[in-house]
Amino acid sequence: MNIVICEDDRIQLDRTKVIIENFAMIEDNGMKVVLATTNPHDVLSFLENEKADCYFLDIDLKDEITGITLGSKIREEDPIANLVYITTHAEMSFLTFIYKLAALDFIIKDNSDTLKEKILSTLKEAHRRYLKLGEQESIQKLQIKTTGRTYNIDFQNIYFFEASSDSHKVILHLENEYIEFYGRLKNYEGLHPDLYRCHKSFIVNKSKITNIDSKERSITLNNGEICYASARLIKELVR
Repeated sequence: MNIVICEDDRIQLDRTKVIIENFAMIEDNGMKVVLATTNPHDVLSFLENEKADCYFLDIDLKDEITGITLGSKIREEDPIANLVYITTHAEMSFLTFIYKLAALDFIIKDNSDTLKEKILSTLKEAHRRYLKLGEQESIQKLQIKTTGRTYNIDFQNIYFFEASSDSHKVILHLENEYIEFYGRLKNYEGLHPDLYRCHKSFIVNKSKITNIDSKERSITLNNGEICYASARLIKELVR
């Protein structure tokens, strides 16, 4: 579960980051702070190419972009991400309703002794919701479970599936990484219109293909990787 923190107070930013990272390390649950910044413009730049699963935001960011404005921008890009506000401005909580941000929680910085407890409680609920995403057919995500990890992966980020040398495992190739997990390749056929079974050992995402070599029966993906197709199935793929 990827997490973004935006807080104008550097001390509070670091404190929140440490609380989350310590919890992730102790629980070994795959949570990761992918961005921690005092500048809301950094979050907007992040949103141009990426998404997180949970955002911890202050409301007053000492910028023309407030936490409320930032939350609205996040909602435009991702209607299901969890938004959590940590602020001293309790009187502004109503704005999250006016702007229909559907915030998961609104944590008040009134007591540093209880702040950690409140953050962890909200973090656990955000993670519980994250784990439920893979069960919702309307959400375009594939849930993969490995030992100690659960991944919710957008279908658009999948490049291809490959049968592992271990007959009980499948390798999922993403842009710059791969995940090996227990499963059978046939279970991932037909999950999405872009996924095509091109070989007994490969299922490819058609939207990621840049070149098909019918003679060599090879398929080049736009991240530079290559997978292969059978003589019969490559003809259908080309067609």
